[in-house]
Formats: sequence, structure tokens, C-alpha cells
Amino acid sequence: MALLVLLPIGLRSAVFTGEELNTPFTIHGRLRYYNGDGNIRIWIIGSKRMLSVVNGPANQKVNAILKEDGDFFSKTIYGDFTVEPVEPDEKGHMRHAKILSVKDVVVERDVDRKILAKKKEL
Repeated sequence: MALLVLLPIGLRSAVFTGEELNTPFTIHGRLRYYNGDGNIRIWIIGSKRMLSVVNGPANQKVNAILKEDGDFFSKTIYGDFTVEPVEPDEKGHMRHAKILSVKDVVVERDVDRKILAKKKEL
């Protein structure tokens, strides 16, 4: 009986977070605007990891979506983010990275979780 209880735990797959890489990689994440250091952050969905976004090729497009109605804090962007780390990973710390591209984009309004837009790519 104990084997049946422990079996689902062993079948869980780990979420790819790119911790071991110092080259570009792609993760599925949620991008939001926050107060404090690293205003734009990507939470790697399924993990406890966050990336702090620094200037990169896709920043203008991301900023345009976030500030469409004048309120950076009112939207969330989900998608497959290709990022390039600008520093080595340090366990327990938020890692800084550039957004190179975003695919399978969903923009959601935070107040009512209404989907505002779906785009194949930014």
C-alpha cells in the first residue's frame, strides 16, 4: 500500500529552469511588472525561480504591451521566452537575463483575468 502512495511523487518531472546554462535557453513563463529591483520579472512556471529582465531585443515590444492603457501593473504576459543570462546562476538569487524573443504569447488583464490578446510571436 505504501508503494502506491509514493509512486506519484517519483513520476513527477522537473521543470527546466536553465540554471546550468550561460547561453540562451527557452522557458515557459509569466512576465509581470513589479515594484523594487528588477521591475520586469519572469516567473518560470512550475518552479520557484524568477528572472529579472534587463535591456534586450524584445524589451520595447514587452513594454509596449504592458503600458498600453498607461498602467504597467495591470497585465500579465504568458509565453515561451527565449532568454540570454547576463550573469552566472547563483542559487537562491534572482538571475538577470535579456529577453531575445517570445512565442505563443497570451496577454491577460489582471483584474478579471480576461485574455486581451494572443500572438504567435512578439
